[in-house]
Amino acid sequence: MLQTLYFVRHTETTLSGKLLGQTDPPLTEQSQNQLLKTLHSLPKPKRVLSSPRLRCQVVAKAFSEKLDVEFTVVNALQEMHFGEWDGKSYEWLWQHTRSPSVGDFWQNPWSVTPPQGESMACFNSRIKAWWRTFTSQSSDDTIVIVTHGGVMKQLLAHWLALPEGAVNHLNCFEVGYGKVIQVSVFYDEQGSAWPKVVF
Repeated sequence: MLQTLYFVRHTETTLSGKLLGQTDPPLTEQSQNQLLKTLHSLPKPKRVLSSPRLRCQVVAKAFSEKLDVEFTVVNALQEMHFGEWDGKSYEWLWQHTRSPSVGDFWQNPWSVTPPQGESMACFNSRIKAWWRTFTSQSSDDTIVIVTHGGVMKQLLAHWLALPEGAVNHLNCFEVGYGKVIQVSVFYDEQGSAWPKVVF
């Protein structure tokens, strides 16, 4: 049984240049159209899943309604929560954060957590738990999943079986606005999922 997944990162929001986790700005009108165009370029899915954040959910829902397919909001697919840093501009963060600084976090996110934010270990566990649940019921559906760059990078790390604490995937993978990662998931006779990233 072979399942085809299309993970799509949202496009640019009205708060460009800021660290966005739980902060929830909408997309610009232009980027809404851009995201819709990307979604319509994909094979018709049986289902559409989305992060609850407006920058994902609004267009994903409109897309699913246009195609008359099932739409589900999945809380686990939202971006990492950056706590007190959430919604701040990168310029402000570099100038004002100390002990820890945003630079400390970028260099070692497994050891440094933004104040009042979600730790990398918790974020990673959330994404892995969703993947285990998602793949526990095999299907041959085509599914579109609209989410965030951080979520997509953590999934890539999981599929590659990188050890917990690895950071190379955060620096070596660039998941730009509106980019798509296609994943083919083969389910064996025992129901185990074997994901393969398709370029």
